[in-house]
Amino acid sequence: MAWWELVLEKIDVREELLTPGRGLKGSRRKPFIIESIGPFDIIIASGKSEICLEKKCFDVIEEAFIANPSLWLRVAALHKSEPFEDSVDKVVREATGSKLARGNYICSILQHCGLVRYAMRGNKKGIELSR
Repeated sequence: MAWWELVLEKIDVREELLTPGRGLKGSRRKPFIIESIGPFDIIIASGKSEICLEKKCFDVIEEAFIANPSLWLRVAALHKSEPFEDSVDKVVREATGSKLARGNYICSILQHCGLVRYAMRGNKKGIELSR
């Protein structure tokens, strides 16, 4: 089953999740709420902002892991400049053409659904396939 279908099965409207935060224990995690779920997008509320997470955001991450099952993608996002080279944001921005930093939310949802797990490389937090 495709990741998108699994995500739609495992999250609920009004569910509160937390961003990954720093380190494996996740210090400085921040809540966000699933506002709506549609066939092609998920709308989340983070602070006072509503953010659209398109199906394509999840599809491109799944495709990256299919192409390289040992892949590790960095969680951290840079909001005002180019994303980190080995990051979820870089992959998502290239696929969607959007400059929005949405990787933290995507990682959180994928981890919540059991598709990926957080893993550290030095002091950098990333995601890898759940084993």
